[in-house]
Amino acid sequence: MKILAACCLLLPTGLGGQQLKPETAQQFDCYVQAAEARLDARKSFLLADSDATINDQIVRGQKIRTIEPNGANPHKLAGGQVYDWIAAAFIPGTTLDRLMRMLQDYDHRPVYFPETISASKLLCRTGTSRFEYSMRMKEPAILDVESDVTWERVDPQRFRLRSVSRRVAEAGKDHGYLRRLNSYWRFAETGKGVFVEAETITLSDEFGAMTRALGSALMGINPEKSLRHSLISMRESVLKPGLEVPQLPEGLPACAEAIPQAACPSAAERKGIPTRR
Repeated sequence: MKILAACCLLLPTGLGGQQLKPETAQQFDCYVQAAEARLDARKSFLLADSDATINDQIVRGQKIRTIEPNGANPHKLAGGQVYDWIAAAFIPGTTLDRLMRMLQDYDHRPVYFPETISASKLLCRTGTSRFEYSMRMKEPAILDVESDVTWERVDPQRFRLRSVSRRVAEAGKDHGYLRRLNSYWRFAETGKGVFVEAETITLSDEFGAMTRALGSALMGINPEKSLRHSLISMRESVLKPGLEVPQLPEGLPACAEAIPQAACPSAAERKGIPTRR
């Protein structure tokens, strides 16, 4: 992610989100449900809280540390594949309030994340906890994405957010590079800066090893690289001298209810056998 003034995103007329096969969508929901349960059950708020090596790498080394939380990527589904990555970083010399105000400025995401986003527009908001926005992504292809975002304050020093795509559509020819995009962010402020941790879960069509290798090298089909770029740009942007973040716009409609957590049907439900609730 990087920066400079952004125009509003106008989604091309007639460009609808591509439909997933029911089996693929179902298996993705099951994967996400397990991932969300893992995150909810985690005892430490950040991986850096319980892993001294990660803490040292991102604080003293100022590195972006990436981790595969569920084993080697990609994870194969019926007709699709999932990439699941965590990235951790530390941003010295900033505050949680400053970083949060920048990240909630959804109309100007191309200013803050220029390597990955070319346009964005805030569609609705409910206070400072619920947002929906659209963006045009530059990689792994030109993609229009509408996302549902919920911010939750854990305590005065910590926030977390959940972002789930409502719609994904590739401009022009559909290559199947991205079908779903979920991300889970955690922020923790200390006296010296802010820890940032993000997990992204992306779904694409099924590609062979050769296509993935060529795509990563030539076209940027690389969720790890995109996530790393995002954290690097976030750090550069919030620390930029003279950064001024506008106030949240007034007059927008309130957002609808947030997308509920993914639900994985039982084996009986998958077979069409009625079950009691």
